[in-house]
Amino acid sequence: MKWKDIDYKEEAEQFRYTVVSFPAAVRFILKERVWEGFWTYGWFSRILTFVAILVGLNMIGDALEFFEGFNENAIALSFSGVTSFAQNLYDNSIGFLTDSGSRFLMLVLLEVIIFHASRQTLRIIAGRDSKAAFGDFLNAQIRMLIVSGFAWLMTLLVAIPVKIFFGIFEFLDFLKSAFLFVIEAFFLGFTVVDNYQEQYGMTITKSFNQAKKNLGINLAIGTVVRVLFWVPVLGPLIAPLIAAVAATIVMHEESDLGTATDSQPEPVGTAV
Repeated sequence: MKWKDIDYKEEAEQFRYTVVSFPAAVRFILKERVWEGFWTYGWFSRILTFVAILVGLNMIGDALEFFEGFNENAIALSFSGVTSFAQNLYDNSIGFLTDSGSRFLMLVLLEVIIFHASRQTLRIIAGRDSKAAFGDFLNAQIRMLIVSGFAWLMTLLVAIPVKIFFGIFEFLDFLKSAFLFVIEAFFLGFTVVDNYQEQYGMTITKSFNQAKKNLGINLAIGTVVRVLFWVPVLGPLIAPLIAAVAATIVMHEESDLGTATDSQPEPVGTAV
């Protein structure tokens, strides 16, 4: 998809609709008790959840660091030399690498929540079979590892020209954090939405192409996830649950996967 082919008005409406769907997703979770059955996938899923809690504890200062960095960028408008520019670019890149990596890692560790919530939600709203054995979860976990790794790598690659641009035009540097936020949010959203598309037998490649067509939805899902990650301790834990339910509801309404003739589910796998 090329920039000129994007219908920005439609994507903006998709973004707005998805964001306002989150309160309804929370009510849906509470009413339908979507969390029930989380622990049916064995001790492996429980260990991953415990590790996710530990990672979440290390993310408490993320919000403060983001806003502090945004404020510093807003007032640092002076031109720096080539050496200073290279050093700043390196330092910022290392920070972005580790911070964004921790968020994608959280989604990998909490795949049991995303997997279960997405299947349960689709069962309730579309009548699809939600029964899954440990093997199904394990396949989904492997796929999540591949998808999140791909999404993280793409986040870093797309961020490179953005950082170079703002490194050259330092008077615009106060906008850099916002651009990097949007880039990461889209790929975080794709990582969550892929769980819905996976249930209709889509390969990772086709799933990513579908994400680019539903840019507004994926960006909205990722934006809310990114914001919820700023909530100390509980944020990283509830973000995947709410996002998975919201993504499933919105994608069921907005995409044609559920009505396509070839939409019968295939075995969960890691095909690309």
